[in-house]
Amino acid sequence: MTSTLLRSLDTVGLADVGDVGRKSAVLGELRAAGLPVPEGYVLPAEVLDRLLASGRTDALELPGDVVEELDALALRLGGTAVAVRSSAVEEDLPGVSYAGQYETVLDVAGAGDLIAAVRTCWASAFSDRVATYQGTRALGAGRRIGVLIQHMVPAEAAGVAFSANPVTGDRNEVLVSAVRGLGDRLVSGQSTPDEWSVRDGVAVLASGAERAITAEQAALVADLAQRIELRFGAPQDVEWAIADGTLWLLQARPITALPDPPPDVPPGSWQRSNYSTKPLSPMGRSTVFRCQADGIGHLLAYSLGEKLEFREIGGWLYSSFVMTEGVDRIRAKLATIMAGVRADEPAASCLRWHEEWRPALSGELAAERATDPAALTDGELRARLDHVVRLSARASEVHFRLGGAGMLLLGQLGLACQELLGWDAPRTMALLTGLPGSTTAPSHALGELVRLAERHPEVRRLVRTGGDAAACAEADPEFGAALRDYLDEYGFRTVGMDITAPTTAENPALVLSLVRGQLGRGFDPSRAADDLSASRESAVAEASTALADRPDDLARFERALERAQAAYPLRDDSVLLSQTAFALIRRGVLDLGRRLAERGQLRDAQDVFMLELDEALSALRDGTVVDGLVSRRAAEFALAQANPGPRGYGRPVPPSRPPGEWLGMLPPDVREVVAAGMWVWREAGGNLTTSGRGADDDAVVSGIAASNGTYTGPARVVLDETDWHELRPGDVLVCPQTTAEWSVLFPNVGALVTDHGGLLSHPAIIAREYRVPAVLATGDATRRLRSGQLVTVDGSRGVVDIIDSPTAEKEQ
Repeated sequence: MTSTLLRSLDTVGLADVGDVGRKSAVLGELRAAGLPVPEGYVLPAEVLDRLLASGRTDALELPGDVVEELDALALRLGGTAVAVRSSAVEEDLPGVSYAGQYETVLDVAGAGDLIAAVRTCWASAFSDRVATYQGTRALGAGRRIGVLIQHMVPAEAAGVAFSANPVTGDRNEVLVSAVRGLGDRLVSGQSTPDEWSVRDGVAVLASGAERAITAEQAALVADLAQRIELRFGAPQDVEWAIADGTLWLLQARPITALPDPPPDVPPGSWQRSNYSTKPLSPMGRSTVFRCQADGIGHLLAYSLGEKLEFREIGGWLYSSFVMTEGVDRIRAKLATIMAGVRADEPAASCLRWHEEWRPALSGELAAERATDPAALTDGELRARLDHVVRLSARASEVHFRLGGAGMLLLGQLGLACQELLGWDAPRTMALLTGLPGSTTAPSHALGELVRLAERHPEVRRLVRTGGDAAACAEADPEFGAALRDYLDEYGFRTVGMDITAPTTAENPALVLSLVRGQLGRGFDPSRAADDLSASRESAVAEASTALADRPDDLARFERALERAQAAYPLRDDSVLLSQTAFALIRRGVLDLGRRLAERGQLRDAQDVFMLELDEALSALRDGTVVDGLVSRRAAEFALAQANPGPRGYGRPVPPSRPPGEWLGMLPPDVREVVAAGMWVWREAGGNLTTSGRGADDDAVVSGIAASNGTYTGPARVVLDETDWHELRPGDVLVCPQTTAEWSVLFPNVGALVTDHGGLLSHPAIIAREYRVPAVLATGDATRRLRSGQLVTVDGSRGVVDIIDSPTAEKEQ
């Protein structure tokens, strides 16, 4: 008997959406195009239309002619199992997927079950679930639905694939989710799938333990998804299954609400910045980032690096380092370097810091701090903000100039110690530990606060019980004055790459918690400083003794040591002036936000950080309400924060001729400068030369041995400054990276573990200054360790042993 109602899937295409529903029409179109779609049959929407027109809708009884055709189909199938799936006219539209709203019945065999399955699919069009979906999206109450009957695929593995990343919008990444068996285990949440990322045909397992498919199969699924996208001209959400080694396509629909793709990535190799733990705010991007972008090239003044750039990609900060290539360009760069070296510019920069740059910048910053933004007119506030931004750019340039100079001088010391003494970098760094500078100054001031608190019983009680700064000052005016001095001297600094976070001066409770951590512990930073100085002098004496009978070598060592010791503290000293300048920007921007909020142009003063500076100043001038722009930016910021981009874009290009091949051809003085630069960049970069953990050793985290000693204590994962309050006395600080402003925490730190950093990086410097065992450049400590977990940090071997879980702490 020839069917007059059921249509073969081979006879339908996109032109038949109104008759058979979109799911059936799409699969028919793709089957006709040669894609692996299982054989099937379609019961058109007109059958349900006719039933509804008759008024017999309560039980959804199938008309007699429909029952006859389904009986005949079941007979032809001969017991072959089928999947019966709803195919609504309105589903799988761009922006409106109806995903999961309609019913599917699997493993259907026999006429009775087939008829019941069709009734189930029809009934789903009248469900409360579908009505709610339509109501929340202002859709019409459409009931036109066909039914697709397909040969069941006895899947060994199944899942979904997205031809573009539905979270980041990256059109070059295909995501494949896979489970063993039927795909309904994935849809129902019964199983955690394997998650594959596929780029350029290469599949990488991102997570999951099902091992449902191989990398080759994941790449085949990705290729199928991309072929469907190519046919329909839009990214697709695809359901698939594999049976007996054959890949089958079960459904395809457009990805709804796909975010905009990340911005085009510039050519070259880009690595996500180690110092950026969250996306830049629009305000930070337009102020702090721009202040630093122009001057950062000075870091490369005495190296063969040609270019160091920072770009925002997908909301995150990335950097690209490019070596000088080509004979002519290398020759020109070496000529520039040597002209500066022969003029002794590195040492001159250090001198200019003391005699010119620091006095001038400190004076201007002090004058700006004395100005109250709230007392200014709108025009005056605009002028002050413009001046402070330019002042911040000058401070940043000075910092980077000193950084470039200091790196060469440090490299010359490192090279001298290597060639003359056979010392490695850790032994060399002992010659620089404990030098006077800004890194440990907050510790000495904190020691005075601890002394005052211990002397006054009421202040001690208030600090221990969480009393605020006002109560402590009332109990002891001397303590209150010392706290204000501490906040004024060390607290008026930004504490991250952005200016969104409150400064320590805005958060005196943090300082009181640091004081609380040292009460009764015999905290004596002066004694620790004396011990560090003695250790440094001992290292200097050891080197001098070894070179005593080699006067030329001793002279080279002493000259390199003197110059390196003069330069070493200046990196942190200068960056703290930059952080003070950035705090002035923050203070002015907050007042700008206050004005906009008071005038009804913003909902809250803090929203101003979702604007760029020019936009906020224009709103102040024009009276424009900017809530809509702020809401959009806040959504973009949240999306970027929830979906950080990859660690890197592009592949590093090795130099066509490594410096080692031609270094010996250079004149001796040029060769020494190039080798010094290579030494410092190598040690600053974080080479993993220590004994690392095995691939299956989950109880050990390894990295660089950066500061000697062994310490056992609870880990405290601190991702950025917003988590500082979580740190408890004696904790092992586990963080991505530290900068100079983190130094206020270190009196309470038992040991340090970081994701990033090298022997010359800030975390290594500060750990040695505070005599804290440190393991750096672990790559993933913040992911692998959990707060409260008991760990042992061996800063001599560069390993962290995980002793137990944080269960006990959670129960407290």
